[in-house]
Amino acid sequence: MQKLILSLLCLVIGFTISAQELTMRITGVRQGKGDIFIAVFNSEEGFPNNTKKAVEFLGATPVDGKAELTIKNLTPGRYAIAMFQDTNNDGILNTNFLGIPKEGYGVSNNAFNTFSSPTYKDASFLFPQTTSLLMDFKY
Repeated sequence: MQKLILSLLCLVIGFTISAQELTMRITGVRQGKGDIFIAVFNSEEGFPNNTKKAVEFLGATPVDGKAELTIKNLTPGRYAIAMFQDTNNDGILNTNFLGIPKEGYGVSNNAFNTFSSPTYKDASFLFPQTTSLLMDFKY
């Protein structure tokens, strides 16, 4: 009987650990200007603009300048997140001829570089050590 209880306890603990979620709370979104999209990267490749290289890509409609998204069953590891507000509904982050975003954007850790895109290294975090992120938009 003790072995059965111990086995069930291990199963429950194992399920709890593997079922962790990553929650992103997003602020500073311009109201009524389009949905926001989030791309989750597990390597430098493609970060921050090539959403085809992302391991997760999801969207949300902001309410009162805020949004909250949750990713379930994310594998433990190092990640970085890039987001943008799709003001013209074309599904991509539009930039000017210099590559400067014309739509709102942001990355995890609120990393920011003045003359270039934020780096994966600056935006990355370890999951599940980090299970909640607060991210702000820049325009």
